Amino acid sequence: MKLTIAIAALAGIATAANAGITINEILGNGPGNDSEFIELYNTTGASVDLTGWSIELWESDIDNPNYGSADAGAPYALSGSIDAGGYFTIANAQAQALMAFTANMTFGNNSIENSSYTVILRDNMGNAIESLFMTDGDAGDAANDAGTGIIADSTVGPDGTFLPAGAYRLGDGNASWGILAFSQTPPNATPGSANVPTPGALALLGLGGLATARRRR
Repeated sequence: MKLTIAIAALAGIATAANAGITINEILGNGPGNDSEFIELYNTTGASVDLTGWSIELWESDIDNPNYGSADAGAPYALSGSIDAGGYFTIANAQAQALMAFTANMTFGNNSIENSSYTVILRDNMGNAIESLFMTDGDAGDAANDAGTGIIADSTVGPDGTFLPAGAYRLGDGNASWGILAFSQTPPNATPGSANVPTPGALALLGLGGLATARRRR
């Protein structure tokens, strides 16, 4: 019994330490061919090796026959490291060209679902470090892990009656989120650089909350 408790305690310590890596910004839904990226942020004072980490994307539209299945090429196995206070991006070629940045890793077009979806970040031990539910608000849509319902750490959307184009933290690593505008020209996302809170933004996010703030420049 003591051994079991000790192992559990150590696992908890490891998870808490890794929790310093957050999903910081995401863009996946827009007019025409989508510019898509996911940005991670390191809130800690030390570099973190991402070898063995992964990003999962799960279909979360209850009306889709593929509900609970992995989107596109997910899960995405991460590699490399993320500096202290730094960013790590995975993006398609269109996003990189439009927003003039070079991603740490690339994925193909249409890698992020255009209806409700769940993002899960896992560390190299398979621990779910963070989950984000992006929703268009349809009844029955739900955050899930391979079809098993979960309570996401954060929920963003809907944007009116639509899936938000994306979401960003109101300040890097902040608990509150804002909604990225449904526009890609010009882009109002900031992959690989600091998120700036909207002055006076209304953000109702916490555990399973709802972000209603819109980002403006």
